[in-house]
Amino acid sequence: MFSMSNKIFHNSKLLRYAIFATVAVIFVLLTILVTRKKPVAEKEDSLPAVILEKPQNGTLVESVTISGYVEANAMIPVVPFVSGTITEYPARAGDFVEKDTLLAKIDDAPFRQQMLQAQAAYFAAKSTFDRLENLYKSGATTQQNYDSAKAQADASKAQYDLAKLQVDYTEVRAPVDGTILIADQAVGGIGNQSQPIAVLADLSNQVVRLKVPEKYFDLFTLERENLSVKVTRPAEKDMYEDAVTTATIENIAPYISPQSKNFVVVCHLDEPGDRFRPGMFVKVQVAYKTYENVPVISLKARKMDGSFYVYDEETSTVKFVEGQDFPLDGTNFIVPEEYRNSYIVMDGQNFVFDGQKVRIFEDALREAKK
Repeated sequence: MFSMSNKIFHNSKLLRYAIFATVAVIFVLLTILVTRKKPVAEKEDSLPAVILEKPQNGTLVESVTISGYVEANAMIPVVPFVSGTITEYPARAGDFVEKDTLLAKIDDAPFRQQMLQAQAAYFAAKSTFDRLENLYKSGATTQQNYDSAKAQADASKAQYDLAKLQVDYTEVRAPVDGTILIADQAVGGIGNQSQPIAVLADLSNQVVRLKVPEKYFDLFTLERENLSVKVTRPAEKDMYEDAVTTATIENIAPYISPQSKNFVVVCHLDEPGDRFRPGMFVKVQVAYKTYENVPVISLKARKMDGSFYVYDEETSTVKFVEGQDFPLDGTNFIVPEEYRNSYIVMDGQNFVFDGQKVRIFEDALREAKK
């Protein structure tokens, strides 16, 4: 009797569990049915809008761009050979001067006085020598006296010539044709050999000394004959056009600096004209490979990883093209030949994914205006 009661109680307990589980399952199913949303068709106006553009057939030049400063190939400091007060100073910075043009005049009074003293000493020695020479020829004096008088006359002549040269040195003249870069002396100042009277340079002979990273050493040394150089001086924005000229590689350093890991390349400006001057900042583009008749498009089409999207006109979707080592310059890159006639996403590429349906921006704009 007791066993029968336990069995009935156990069955009753299992039944309650079964009913509870059934109710729970039914509740979950009802919740899913009530809360489940029917698939909503993708609305046209919810699609991302993109701007498209086709590649253009053109030429692309791969290059290395390095910054530098213009220098005069030879800057000549003009120093006086004598010291003294500057009495004339016609030199002006920026003036072009020819060889032997007067740049400064140093007070010559002290040097003229020294010249007169040397002249008097020379004339006296010369007179003595002439007299002894006649006596020597007649046998009236010794060889020793003759030699002594001759030596004295020669020494006096050298002193006299030096004094005259110092007078000439009081006029400081241009040693070569050139443009005066620096002229910072003044009348009344002291001219001496420790400070130049002026600094001259030939502005038709200007160079840029580039400090090129070591990784480009083989490019510059092995491909030197195939390299072309363009030098650009950026102009003030919206005021003038950039100054541009070509250049010729004049020298490539045969070693790498162990401190900077750079090597020096000297580029000679072919036609510097009036817009390049020593000290100016320039950008030097060294072109090493040229692609002609290739499909190119603006770098704006690329994402940060170098990838881009191609638009499929039939499905109105975009296709992801993985970033590769596409040849590029500072403005454009070469599109693979298979996409020569395809539309490339130029704007909106950061908000789409591969295979996504998109709208063309122009179409979306027209719809918005309706």
